[in-house]
Amino acid sequence: MSTLEVLIQIQDSALAHAVSKSDHLVGAGLQIFHVLGFVLLLASLLLINLRLLGLAFKGYALPQVSREPVRVIWWGLAVAVLSGTLMFVASPTLYFYKPVFLFKIALLLVAIVLQAALYNRIAAQESPSPLLARLSVLLSIVLWFGVGLAGRAIGFV
Repeated sequence: MSTLEVLIQIQDSALAHAVSKSDHLVGAGLQIFHVLGFVLLLASLLLINLRLLGLAFKGYALPQVSREPVRVIWWGLAVAVLSGTLMFVASPTLYFYKPVFLFKIALLLVAIVLQAALYNRIAAQESPSPLLARLSVLLSIVLWFGVGLAGRAIGFV
């Protein structure tokens, strides 16, 4: 079965029809939740990054500052991925063949791996290596904001 055939099957599914054939407010609502989830993720990430760089919350231990924001990062990601998946299911042939969409998905996967493998471990340490902390902050900002910028570009290319 070819990629196009799989995409057409997805697009012809009951879920895809429920999303795409419903009131236009459903699509707008999905976009709002998608952006809201991403904003939760980025805001929480920024809070931890400020502490990692020593620019805020200096009087608090890093694990204390990062405990709740790390949870919000994952909740924000879940909301963004769920709403994004529903938007994709409604028009997979429209999205899949846009190189910027594939670039966004690649950045998203790398950002998730980095978040799980490196960033959360560093944020859980009392005093991580300053070089490693700066590197993780730089990578997280570049990757997550790259995901957002690529997502924004999808509608324009």
